[in-house]
Amino acid sequence: MEFLPCVFLLAAAAALVAFVVYGARRQERTKAALARVAERFHGQFVLVDGRECVRLSLEGHPAVLKFQRVGSDDDLHYHTQFIVDWPDAELRCEVYSDQFAGFRKLMRMDDVEIGSPRFDKEFVIKVNSSAAAQALLTPEAQEAISQLAAIPIELLNPVGLHGNVHVQWGGGRLTVTKPRSQWTYEALEDFVELSAELFVAALKPKPSGIEFVGAVKELDVAASQCQVCGEALAGDLVQCPSCRTLHHRECWDYFGGCSTYACGQRKYVRQS
Repeated sequence: MEFLPCVFLLAAAAALVAFVVYGARRQERTKAALARVAERFHGQFVLVDGRECVRLSLEGHPAVLKFQRVGSDDDLHYHTQFIVDWPDAELRCEVYSDQFAGFRKLMRMDDVEIGSPRFDKEFVIKVNSSAAAQALLTPEAQEAISQLAAIPIELLNPVGLHGNVHVQWGGGRLTVTKPRSQWTYEALEDFVELSAELFVAALKPKPSGIEFVGAVKELDVAASQCQVCGEALAGDLVQCPSCRTLHHRECWDYFGGCSTYACGQRKYVRQS
């Protein structure tokens, strides 16, 4: 019977090796999916801060498909983001699943409904102008957001864990965030296409389709406005050590931590 502990140890070691190998293969599959997305949408597959991303040009607006670091060092994970320039830098609007309603507490933004029973039931809408919400969230935009939410958040669970998507207009950008870091090409292609459909539907609805063409410009994804108050980032600033998002110190204190979707960081780093 003395050999049993050795058997268990060998089995555990084999399981650990298999898990590491499987994780590495999933990462390689995601990297390959990003490269295919870059080719499919006439973009550039590049490295930013050691992480793969794709730079695109959508209807003449620079865009990027990237992974956002969230969480603490003890619970670090990545979300996938599609970020594209938005012409109205003053607009601030957030749309997210109702199950997260208790976790959001934003200044100068009203909770509104747009008169669509299904969409109003499934999503929380916070915006600094009710009229802007009506103009943005056309039926086509609502459908794109609903389909983005329907993409599973886990690669291994294609039929479950739906409903998680965060859409934000602010600081002259539209940001679509999905809490998922591992992708097949087909799912990632859907994510990009639906994000593009949302952009086009909200900006200028038209039936002519979506164009990923032209020279790829580098999108500056650093925030120029505080995500909490919408004012310019100047004065007494702090930075989230997890996702590196800048905030006014007062806004950080008001929000109770980092305002980036699902980051959860409570400690900040002072900026000189």
